[in-house]
Amino acid sequence: MTPWQERPIEERNLFNAAFCALVLAAALREYEKESSKGIPYSLTLLVLPLALHLETRAFLLANTSGSLLRLLEQRPDLLVNFAGRARGLVPHAMEAFALLADTNSISVTDDGGLTLSKRKVSPRPLNTDEAESCRAAGTFIGRQFARIEDRITIYTSLGVRP
Repeated sequence: MTPWQERPIEERNLFNAAFCALVLAAALREYEKESSKGIPYSLTLLVLPLALHLETRAFLLANTSGSLLRLLEQRPDLLVNFAGRARGLVPHAMEAFALLADTNSISVTDDGGLTLSKRKVSPRPLNTDEAESCRAAGTFIGRQFARIEDRITIYTSLGVRP
């Protein structure tokens, strides 16, 4: 991982740990709300590449009444280079998880799932519409992952291997 000061300003703004943590927290909160259990760690690594990619995010948020798998079937072009995007965002997800763990905002369940601690991450609206849409996408993705309930199906549909 490149030291913080040596990163381009765009990367520092878009992929800063606090912002990525808010997007991930939205997914964790919604997954747990929908399924009453923690989200599997391996699924959390798919949240940022879906929520931060502008075209994917816009499509998902324009079609929130549909299921994630059906939506992605309609737009397979959104998955072009998805595995590469996911791989590239793992370090940023790790920084976000380090921040969440450092602030005691997440915990690991007995079965290895991640849950969001109560009242540690504020659900208040963010400062910009773009940032709020990223968090809304995280919420949608968390809900959809909980409804699918099968990591293998999710990974296969996205064209990646855990």
